[in-house]
Amino acid sequence: MKRHGFAILILATLFAPLSLSAQGLDYNILCTLQQNRTETMDHVMTGLSNTLALTPVAPATMLGTGWMTDNKELLVSGASCGLSLLLTFGVTEGLKFGVRRPRPYLGHPDDLVPLKTVRGFSFPSGHTSLSFATATSLCLSYPRWYVVLPAALWASGVGFSRLYLGVHYPSDVLVGALVGIGSALAAHWIVDKIQEESPVPATKAFLLPITLRF
Repeated sequence: MKRHGFAILILATLFAPLSLSAQGLDYNILCTLQQNRTETMDHVMTGLSNTLALTPVAPATMLGTGWMTDNKELLVSGASCGLSLLLTFGVTEGLKFGVRRPRPYLGHPDDLVPLKTVRGFSFPSGHTSLSFATATSLCLSYPRWYVVLPAALWASGVGFSRLYLGVHYPSDVLVGALVGIGSALAAHWIVDKIQEESPVPATKAFLLPITLRF
């Protein structure tokens, strides 16, 4: 536990200066987006942001299908994707409570008005980190253009929606994307190492999907 605490403190120390130095640009970008909102885009961005609730569907579907068909490849892909989400959640929450950055509308209550208010700290964006973790994991498992392109567009769209809604700074989204990508790469490396030492047979597996709110 102590080592985990030190790791969180180190990460917070590394990322906090990045966040603070980007405050001016962060603020200007959010002001520009706020001034150009439209009713149609409000609905589109809200719906896109809410697609995060579908994140557990990817690993659940792969593991479920692999379980029913005894498909080893799907089981491994599902395990990698599920581990990506778990790692991302852990790193994201650690940084949130380490940095404790207020939401934009709390830091600038007279200028920034969100389309909706949310609880918790701002840095980094959990929606962005989880969406990029899912997208990166899918791209690593299935490196085909018809998987990579939609996955990248979706993850980027979720990240942008958090800016449009006014609940995150651009630097929150940028670091969230890096956390998600890094966690997915680490998860696939871990699963590959386990596979090398103890190959997983094409037998039954299960996943308990958990919907996370950020």
